[in-house]
Amino acid sequence: MSEQSTKANLVRNGDFTQEGKDWTSDTPEKVRYKDGYCVLQLPGRITQKVTLTNGGEFRFSVKMKTEQGSACTAQVLLYPSWQVHSLSIGGGTPWTAKSVNFTVPSDTTEVTIKLQANDGSFGTFGSYFDDVRLEQR
Repeated sequence: MSEQSTKANLVRNGDFTQEGKDWTSDTPEKVRYKDGYCVLQLPGRITQKVTLTNGGEFRFSVKMKTEQGSACTAQVLLYPSWQVHSLSIGGGTPWTAKSVNFTVPSDTTEVTIKLQANDGSFGTFGSYFDDVRLEQR
């Protein structure tokens, strides 16, 4: 899909080769890990906190796929500024690499990565995620 970056990935287990290690879910029954990716059903979500030591330029990227009738969102939430950077795709989209570049304020101490199924049929796993990356530029 896209060329692999040589920058250090601040997201732990972003390729899901260790299934749910380093990820948290308040809806574990809505989450599955298979063949090095994560798949969610509505209203499933997983999160991971990443500690930052200083601000600067960052890039957030993820590969996403959806079944027909499903949609998903990947977000970076910055603390304490509450800035949010989102990537989304709609139903029936094949594997697609999405990314966003942004500036992190110097007082930011932590970010939360959130992957979420935000549309679809209840009981259907239709939102896929892989290669989740947060890199300082």
